[in-house]
Amino acid sequence: MRPTRAEIHIEHFLANLRFVRRQIGERTRIMPIVKANAYGHGLDIIAKAAIQSEEIDAFGVATEEEGARLRRLSSLPILVLTGVAADEIDTFFKHQLDFTLSDLESLHAIAGRASAFGTRARVHLKIDTGMRRMGIEPADILPFLQAIDRVHDRIDLVGLSTHFATSDDLDQTFFRKQLATFGGAVRAAKDAGFHIPTVHAANSGAILQAPRESAFDMVRPGIMLYGYAPSMELDAKFGASLHPCLSLVSTVVLVKQVQQGEGVSYNLRWHAAHPTCIATVPIGYGDGYPRLLTNRATALIRAKEYSVVGTICMDQVMLDVGKDDVKIGDRVEFITDSRDGINAWKLAETIGTIPYEILTGIAARVPRVAV
Repeated sequence: MRPTRAEIHIEHFLANLRFVRRQIGERTRIMPIVKANAYGHGLDIIAKAAIQSEEIDAFGVATEEEGARLRRLSSLPILVLTGVAADEIDTFFKHQLDFTLSDLESLHAIAGRASAFGTRARVHLKIDTGMRRMGIEPADILPFLQAIDRVHDRIDLVGLSTHFATSDDLDQTFFRKQLATFGGAVRAAKDAGFHIPTVHAANSGAILQAPRESAFDMVRPGIMLYGYAPSMELDAKFGASLHPCLSLVSTVVLVKQVQQGEGVSYNLRWHAAHPTCIATVPIGYGDGYPRLLTNRATALIRAKEYSVVGTICMDQVMLDVGKDDVKIGDRVEFITDSRDGINAWKLAETIGTIPYEILTGIAARVPRVAV
């Protein structure tokens, strides 16, 4: 195995899952979101841990490929959260994936292929309450439900959903507006006599800030399962209750002396202020360690921080280890599983992004190892 690897701390993931359960109570179902290779943590590792926890009721993914891969591991419902192209519909049926429905054209296409397969499609109707990305208009819910009812022999309506745009903001004004709009749509559907088996809306921000009001029948936790709050504001408020699940580690493969004034790495963007030693580590932007961190990040060796110096290469990073007794074979941590260590929020802040991008950006060539 490569010395560069992502260590996935299963107990941390399970602790985060238990925290979700405490937030929402015992009766609400949980759909963990495992898209983008489980936010970079390894779909197989996370899915198996979630299943063994016996806390979950379904999975959420972003693509048919993710759904097909996950179907090999689980018989639970798998919802593909994005829309479906016409040439993807058969794959949904082949792997028994649930559709997210946002338009009549897709409804008719799905119903047509259901007839060809001699089966029924499971669909979740999405309401656009303000995200302006996917979903039908709230005012169109009854006509749309009537259209679904007309093809009830080929379509099973199994869920009604929405997505919150600002649930990670401390200012909950727009979030509360979306929540009220969605609640009104749900009531309208039920008052008109439509049976909605599962109503779901809450993402990580909603679970943290308004769990009981937004939980409905099921919640969809994402980033919080992996140990991170979805915003810096919520990290300050709730971060201590979450446990980062991923450590990105590697090993020193060379220690080299450099003299005062010598430059290091491509374009010599760092020069030694005095004689020092440089440790080379086989990790780089080809592994998802961003080049933007050049001369701006640190890494840990035996709990001591050392500066990343010189241009981060595709496959290698250099550390200024001074005169310390750093040796070939020493373990190096670039992301730690500690809130107080070098976590994904710290790296994200350094380059002006979010932990989602840091974690999902870890390349496929980096082995994921459950620990």
